[in-house]
This record gives sequence, C-alpha cells and structure tokens, in this order.
Amino acid sequence: MHHIQSSVTELPVNCKSAADHVAQVLAEEDQYADLSESDRKKLTDLEDTLSQKLHERIALVAYRL
Repeated sequence: MHHIQSSVTELPVNCKSAADHVAQVLAEEDQYADLSESDRKKLTDLEDTLSQKLHERIALVAYRL
C-alpha cells in the first residue's frame, strides 16, 4: 500500500484528505484565552506545583469557551 506523510500521521493516500481536514477543523477550534502576564504566571506556578506533587510534567491550558 502506498503511504504519504500527513501533518497528522503517516496515512494511506485515501485517508490523508480526511485527516488533514480534521486537523484543520481542530486547529480552528483552538481559542486560547487571552491571559495577562500575572495570570500566565499563576498558571505556570500551578503547573510547577502539580508537577512536583505528581512527579510528572504537567501542562495546563486556558481555552476560551
């Protein structure tokens, strides 16, 4: 089967268009909240606190709903 590289993953040619469309729709839905510098600092501090507590790297994201 012939494969090409997609921005989503390596897919057969017949799946690439659908996967690229899904990736585009998801990218358009990403509406990050416009946080102030002090709010970004609070979010980063919470990430650090959770990371230390859970012994894992934690990333928090603020989306506008």
